[in-house]
Amino acid sequence: MTNHLMLDYIREQPEAVANTLSAGQPRLDALRDMVARHPPKHVIITGLGSSYTAAQISSPLLRRFLPAPTEIAIATELGVDLGLPLGPDTLVVLASRSGERGGIVDALTAARRAGATCVAVTAVESSLLAEGCDLVIVTGEGPESAYAKTKSVAACTASLMQMALTLAAEEDERKLVASALARMPELLERGVKDAESHLAGLAGWLAEHHSALVTGTAGNQGVAQEAALKMQEAARVVTEWDETGSALHGAVSILQPGWLFVDLMTAADQVISRAMLLLVREFGADRLCVAAPDLDVSDCAEAVVRVPQAPHALVAPLLYLAPVHLLTYYLAESKGLNPDQPLFADIMLRAMLPPGREEPDWHSAEAPAEAGAEA
Repeated sequence: MTNHLMLDYIREQPEAVANTLSAGQPRLDALRDMVARHPPKHVIITGLGSSYTAAQISSPLLRRFLPAPTEIAIATELGVDLGLPLGPDTLVVLASRSGERGGIVDALTAARRAGATCVAVTAVESSLLAEGCDLVIVTGEGPESAYAKTKSVAACTASLMQMALTLAAEEDERKLVASALARMPELLERGVKDAESHLAGLAGWLAEHHSALVTGTAGNQGVAQEAALKMQEAARVVTEWDETGSALHGAVSILQPGWLFVDLMTAADQVISRAMLLLVREFGADRLCVAAPDLDVSDCAEAVVRVPQAPHALVAPLLYLAPVHLLTYYLAESKGLNPDQPLFADIMLRAMLPPGREEPDWHSAEAPAEAGAEA
């Protein structure tokens, strides 16, 4: 065990994904039967925090393979956004590791009121969310008591991808992508080790930055959102995120010395990513690029972290999660912070949980006190 549970959990991402994929299929087969009996006209995937970013990371694959038009919505918008197709012909998939947060439970209530079919993707089968759904898909990451969740994000993402592939109609393409998803645990194993080794050596340089902007395209937009969420809650770094091309229209203008620009580059977006990295240099911000091994970025970034070559573009975003989680961890550690139990965590949990409910695993393991915290 390391000094912080967050690092242990990041290292467990390959196992969490493997366990989720192996354990999830029987429930997903039941979902396939349910959908065959009552084919939905609309699908809504919803969550909050990292469960929402998991949905965004999975979104290209979800839209490609789910059997009806699919929307990704923040859970607090259900019952508020009147444009969402919420009704008896809607399948609503509610993702939440704990299944206890008030926002996701309220979303379930709104979906139930509209007559929708509800499926939970959660790690806790006894949660309020699970108890209120027609079917529960349990993720396999095991306990995660750090406030900033990491392995559960990878597990949720893998579960949502597996769900879409189970419901897919086009068998040839489904087999190709399913085979790629099955390889993720072994690729994550290598990717986590390589990224940890590289980012540990950059810790001192990372500590020089007070703010950050993270960009990505397609599923990596979700990874960029996840990076912004984690860097703020665990490392207290003011962080923005944007789609890579869209960042030119506003977000890039805030960059200046002391900022870190992080680009999540893929083969599909390498032209716009390179252009953004070169432009950022003119603003005086430092640049970190997370990229596949065959992409040449040596002339446009101060630091490069490589991810393994993905067997298919639709599952590739899973490989970018560990680098942004490790980036967050080393930022927090370099600033003397405890990413497992940030000072505000209990306050936030009281605001998010319904009265009388508790966050699963919270305070279940001792963690070092945060530097500078009062006794």
